[in-house]
Amino acid sequence: MSSFWQTYDEAAARFANNVAVEIQRPGGLEQVTYRGLKEWAEAVAGWLASQGGIRRGDRCAILADNDARWCAVYLGILRLGAIAVPLDTNYSSTQVATVLKASGARLLVVGTRLLPTADGAGSGLPIVRMYAATGDDRPSLDAMFAASPPALPPCPAEPADPAVILYTSGTTSDPKGVVLTHANLAGERDSAFATVHVSEQDAVLGVLPLFHSLAQMANLLLPFAVGARVVYLETLNTTDLMKAFAERRITIFACVPQFFYLIHQRVTGKVAKGGWATRTIFHTLLKLNL
Repeated sequence: MSSFWQTYDEAAARFANNVAVEIQRPGGLEQVTYRGLKEWAEAVAGWLASQGGIRRGDRCAILADNDARWCAVYLGILRLGAIAVPLDTNYSSTQVATVLKASGARLLVVGTRLLPTADGAGSGLPIVRMYAATGDDRPSLDAMFAASPPALPPCPAEPADPAVILYTSGTTSDPKGVVLTHANLAGERDSAFATVHVSEQDAVLGVLPLFHSLAQMANLLLPFAVGARVVYLETLNTTDLMKAFAERRITIFACVPQFFYLIHQRVTGKVAKGGWATRTIFHTLLKLNL
């Protein structure tokens, strides 16, 4: 049993030119290959080690929306044998401050939209930006990616080492942290593979935020182990959801019931607006399918 970084490293070697992550944006499609994502992750790991002073066992928090960069930061943290602490993007500044203190995080990587929340937390931790921002001299991933590739030693993580700390939503009290080791992640992954077949031919649609435990397993850990393609949406609504299904050749969609209700509502709404013939054909096919 190996660390998740080793699993990804092997997949990146086998499927280097496969698309690892697609971001469906209103202005177009962004794609990052397995090789490209590995290079990003190693650039992050190199900066964290040389500039951030991050070592094996240190906690690094992530507060950002789903993105290929989110994945690169997560992988880069694990590459060092450090511990990823994904934060709920709905947290208030007070909740962010509470979790950062409780987790013992050494630094915080933040998406542009959530910089005000991070600043409001007043944690005093170094803040790394996902994207460069005009007039802001804090370090960014853009600078890391532009630097020369770092020379890194082998990943030091062992199966029993903590890999991630997942926090509850904090709706009834302060968020509680759950520590998962690399062995825990491997066990969950293997259990899922025993039930669901996933391969490099699959395209996985990810709409849940990556701080969610189901999203990390279904939309990151599973596909990245076998060379599959993961599709994230910049904006989430029924129109973009149906567009992704139609254009991105989605084969796997793991989600909570609410999103299936949205799809059902969209389909039945369109049928209801159709003519008598459309409604008759739809309900006839539905009965035949049952």
